[in-house]
Amino acid sequence: MHVAVDARYICKRPSGIGAYVRALVDRLPALAPGDRFTFWRHTSVEGRLSTAPNIDEHRAIGTPNEPFSLLFPRLFGPTDGDVFHAPHNILGRGIRSAVVTTIHDIMWLDAPHFAEGSAFRRTFRVPFFRAGLHASLRRSTRILTVSRASADAIVRYDPSAKGRVVVTHNAADPWFAPPKDRDAARARAAHVLGTDAPYFVLVGQNAPYKGHALALEAFAAAATRGERLVLVQRLDTGRGLDALAQRLGIKGRLVIRPTLPRDDLVALLHGALALLQPSFAEGFGMPALEAMAAGCPVITSDIAPLVEVTGDAGLHFPRGSVEGLAAAMRRVASDPVLRAELAARGPERGKTFSWDTTARTTLDVYREAAALGPRP
Repeated sequence: MHVAVDARYICKRPSGIGAYVRALVDRLPALAPGDRFTFWRHTSVEGRLSTAPNIDEHRAIGTPNEPFSLLFPRLFGPTDGDVFHAPHNILGRGIRSAVVTTIHDIMWLDAPHFAEGSAFRRTFRVPFFRAGLHASLRRSTRILTVSRASADAIVRYDPSAKGRVVVTHNAADPWFAPPKDRDAARARAAHVLGTDAPYFVLVGQNAPYKGHALALEAFAAAATRGERLVLVQRLDTGRGLDALAQRLGIKGRLVIRPTLPRDDLVALLHGALALLQPSFAEGFGMPALEAMAAGCPVITSDIAPLVEVTGDAGLHFPRGSVEGLAAAMRRVASDPVLRAELAARGPERGKTFSWDTTARTTLDVYREAAALGPRP
C-alpha cells in the first residue's frame, strides 16, 4: 500500500492539527514497514520529517488553507498511490485515489460566526471552507474525526457520511506530565510571568469560538483576591481583549503572551490554579487534555466534545454563562482540596487517550480505503 499524506500543518506555528499530524508521521512508518508513505513537507521545516526507510518526502509550497491548495492540490505534491490523506478538514479537487480526510469539526458549516468574528473576512473564508468541507464529505472513502461528538455532528449535517466516519481521538504528548517538583515548577512559572501571584490560564487562538472574551468577563465577575488571568494566544494575540480588560477594570491583572516555548507552557500549567477552556464550540479540546495530563485542574464549558474529553476530571459550567464560569473559578481558587482532587484525576483521565491507538486505527482505515477505492 502507498499512502500520500499532506503534512504541511507541521510547521513553525504550533497548532492542534499540527500536533495530530506530527503524531501520525512519527508512528505510521514503523507500524507498517512494508508499506510506502509520501509526506508533503512544509517549506519552513528544516530537515526531514522522518528518517524511516519507507518514507518519501516532497517539499510542498504553500499551506493547506489557501485557494490554490483547494483548486489544484496535485500541483503541490504527489497524490498518486492507493490512498491520499487530507488531515486538515478540507479536500482539494481532482484527486483520483481513495481519499481519507480528517474532519476535526464542522464549525465552518454550522456555526461560521464562531470560527471567524469579522463579517468582512467571513465573506471570503466561509465559501472557501464550505467548499473544502463539502468535498471532504462527498469524496472521502473514509472520514476520520477526533471525538464522538464531532462524529455525531458530521452525520447530523450529512447523513450520507454514516458508516464512513471513524473516531480517532487526539492525545497529549508525553511532556505533558505532572511535575516532579511542583515548587520548582511554580518558581519557573513565576519567572515566565514576572509575578508569583496565583493565576488562571487559557491556551489557544484568539477566535470567537474559544470564548476568551467570556473568560475576561467571568474573571472580573469572580472578584477573586489578587489572582491573574494569563492568556497564551498563538493567533491574533490580544486583539480586542486589552480594551475589554480596561473596561472591566482588570487590565492590571491580565497577562497576554504569544506562543511560548514548550517547557515554559508546561511550567505555566504546573503552576496554575486551573486551565480554563470556555469554548462555545470545539471538535475536541487539546488544551484541556494537555492540562489534565500535566496535573493541572481544568474548568470547561459543558459542550459535548469537552465533556467527552474531560469526563469527571474537570469542572463544567453552562456554555456562555459568565456567572457559571465565575462561580467555578471562585470555587477552585478557594478550595485547595478540590484543586488537589482535580490535579490527581487529570493524568489518569489523560491516559485513556493514546497517539499509538490513533495511529493504529488510522492505518486500519487506510487499508479499508485502499480496498474500497475512490468513492463514486
